[in-house]
Amino acid sequence: MSRKRILISVLALVGMGLLVWQFRHSKEWQHFSWAAVWTATAEARGWYIAAAVGLILTTYVIRTWRWQALMAPGGRFWPVLKGTAIGFTGTALLGRPGELIRPYYIARKHRVPLSPQLAVWVLERMFDMTGVVLLAGLALTLDPRLHALTRGGGYQAAFQKAGMVVSLSVLGLVVLLFVFHHRAPSILKRLARKNAERPRRSRQKWEHFLRTLAQGTGALTRGRTLVAAVVLTVGLWTVVSLSLWMVVLAYPGMLPEFGFSSSLLLMGMTAMGAVIQIPGVGGGFQIVTIFGLTRLFGADLATSTSAAMIMWLVCIYAIAPLGAALATHEGVSWRGMEREAEREEAAG
Repeated sequence: MSRKRILISVLALVGMGLLVWQFRHSKEWQHFSWAAVWTATAEARGWYIAAAVGLILTTYVIRTWRWQALMAPGGRFWPVLKGTAIGFTGTALLGRPGELIRPYYIARKHRVPLSPQLAVWVLERMFDMTGVVLLAGLALTLDPRLHALTRGGGYQAAFQKAGMVVSLSVLGLVVLLFVFHHRAPSILKRLARKNAERPRRSRQKWEHFLRTLAQGTGALTRGRTLVAAVVLTVGLWTVVSLSLWMVVLAYPGMLPEFGFSSSLLLMGMTAMGAVIQIPGVGGGFQIVTIFGLTRLFGADLATSTSAAMIMWLVCIYAIAPLGAALATHEGVSWRGMEREAEREEAAG
């Protein structure tokens, strides 16, 4: 394993350990039963779960449209869709290091360098963070019941602080990227003079990266593209929230008053938990989801555990059968493609 992957794994384990420690010292954990979890799972209504799967699958089409919009020049639908399916399947199987597979596949199919697609990936992550914070924040602000619920549980201040930090970070990043795009030539010249004594290969790698970043951030200056990316991002995370809502509705009597605005807030929490993941195991996603369903909305621990596992499988692995089929049809090796992407990224 590379040092980067070891560090990611250690941080994931530490994060999950802290979350588990919180649960182990809760009253609910003392009465926890896996038999009760299985009973709740068996009673879940399958049609709602099937609807959740269908909704999640549509998000990959939305992601494809957004990637096409951010590419310069625009990409072809089917290669980007295939790359999205194969890439997210690779991420589910390999974890965060597998995220290079999608930009690498799309670059290879369009016969373009990898770096511009990495720039699109950076922009995509930025839009995702903005969309999640925006929708969860709107739910907290506009729904009086949620406002009172989070205030009564003592979580409102924490949500507001987290939302403020993420919002300011994303806004600052957008401003920096916008300024950098317009001043890239002068910045590159200044860096070239400053780093003239550095090794040639190292200098070329940095200059190549910055030129690519300047090219990729061009989407921020194109009004039509920017509007399309924003609309698609809001639509994407709205559909994810609808999918989570369907899973909650699959459990009769679990949370009778759980509405769409509640699912928006839960979506924000699951997105935060998804950052802490171990391939094939998950961890952060399930624990944060259980925390939200039990501590915030007051659901039963066993039913919440079952729902969190279903949500994890739907959100992370619903695309896996299609991605695996496409990878098999095209003779794709996820590990091989990941290594090739890492070599090409390192080579600049």
